[in-house]
Amino acid sequence: MDEQEKMLLRFNKMLEESIRQANREVIDPMMPPLNVQSVLPVAVMVAKLRGRYLKAVFEMVEHKKDGLPTEEQINTLREHREAFEEVMAASQALEHAISRGYLELASD
Repeated sequence: MDEQEKMLLRFNKMLEESIRQANREVIDPMMPPLNVQSVLPVAVMVAKLRGRYLKAVFEMVEHKKDGLPTEEQINTLREHREAFEEVMAASQALEHAISRGYLELASD
């Protein structure tokens, strides 16, 4: 490994640590104490929204008109999907922040 590659590795490591520290300083104070009990309700909300979305498609099949869903049924399905995707994205952002060390975990 030449000197330039070593410098690049050191730079990337320092940058990664700086980003982790900046995220921790900004995001962590905004959060409640994080432990399994405080994070689990987020996962439950995602599961409920996923279930509502999937249930809606089966209800659509059951109550179709002329073999096709109505515009209202499509709109309802879209609303359920958007809600599920939005909360799922937030859940994934939380998981990412935890795994990257941006958030301090509380002891149980």
